[in-house]
Amino acid sequence: AYFARASMYARLISHFGDVVYVTEVISIEDAFKIGRSPKSEIIPKVYEDFDKAAAHLPVSYSGSSSQRATKGAALALKARFALYNGDWAIAAEAAKACMDLDKYKLHSDFTNLFLTTTRNAEESIFVIPRSIVNKVTIGNGTVLNAITRNPGGWAAMDPSWDLLAAFLCTDGLPIDESPLFNPQRPFDNRDPRCSATIVAFGTGHLGFDYDPHPDAINVMNYNTGKMQKNNDNRANAQFASFNALVWKKGIDETWLENGNDADPDKIIIRYADVLLIYAEAKIELNQIDESVLNAINLVRARAYGVPVSASGQYPKVITTTQSELRRIVRLERRMEFAKEGLRYMDLVRWKLASKALRNKSYGILYPASLLKEKVADKGLWFWPTTPKIDEDGVPDFTEMEKAGQIAVLSQRAWDDRQYLWPIPTKEVLINENLKQNPGY
Repeated sequence: AYFARASMYARLISHFGDVVYVTEVISIEDAFKIGRSPKSEIIPKVYEDFDKAAAHLPVSYSGSSSQRATKGAALALKARFALYNGDWAIAAEAAKACMDLDKYKLHSDFTNLFLTTTRNAEESIFVIPRSIVNKVTIGNGTVLNAITRNPGGWAAMDPSWDLLAAFLCTDGLPIDESPLFNPQRPFDNRDPRCSATIVAFGTGHLGFDYDPHPDAINVMNYNTGKMQKNNDNRANAQFASFNALVWKKGIDETWLENGNDADPDKIIIRYADVLLIYAEAKIELNQIDESVLNAINLVRARAYGVPVSASGQYPKVITTTQSELRRIVRLERRMEFAKEGLRYMDLVRWKLASKALRNKSYGILYPASLLKEKVADKGLWFWPTTPKIDEDGVPDFTEMEKAGQIAVLSQRAWDDRQYLWPIPTKEVLINENLKQNPGY
């Protein structure tokens, strides 16, 4: 109960700031009168609840530990909440306590960690289980939005170009600094999490080769062994991915079964997050030592499928400069946790939403004849040039836009009032003591 209460208040505070705080049953009459308690007063109480939970919960259960609240789950979620509030010392302490339980370790294979067939991985600290049998699934619509069109999906929910640009090259440098990056072959020489997260062009996916090049009118169907019309190409299908990118992370052939439904575990928090929480908190405290570098390098080495001690087999982090490490750990989170629901709160707590969520969303030119004329027939597919990456990891595609080589899909909008969500109107209307957040 302490674990549940702490977890829910942590979520409410992260989005709304000051919230109504109650610890006992109240009457309907009181509910219409109670106001918001200051965030500064509630945060210590949330920490206290997490501490009480951690003190009494077991380290593990027989069977599926990650599907029930444990000591490690309470410590991990306390660390995340402290990180969100800039309480670096508390975040570092809670993360280290979770690490010191010696209960968790990184799953050996980043790619299959997210598959439906991987249950209760040693990396999972707290998950919500799903089950086809018990009709607890991600839903047919979610599956069809994510899977590609050739096997029957819609490919309507796709990764952004911003994300593709974020993955470092195998030399540890961003794409605009690395001599290894070729904008015409954007998946070559990249951190392995790039092609584990986004389907690389010309590779097999869900029984078909994935190739959005405008000349790839037909594509191999490995189920029949024959070439067929390529519905993942906008030359054939107008509503194929507008930016040519599709998700790979967590998606496999099981998503095509059970009427296009799937039941992967919903990961609430995993050990890689705890390691990077620890590293970030210690960096912000400027308490940089070997344990900080090791926490980052454990996560990065796993992505390359090698031990953390493997010399020269992955771009090991060696700098001890605070500003450099701050940038590194933020990029590491970007690469590691794509599609896991953590990016939004990272941008909010870093106060980068006003930059990252105000830029344009880009895609390939349409119709295909225009894409061929401006890009493909000139040998400039996929990206004509390399976008510049700023100090916060945000790419700049304006050079290609001005040259008429890419399409603007949307102009994203962000108002700084959105750093806090609005109290729902109906709640404010029925309770005069509930004051609205600024700007709404």
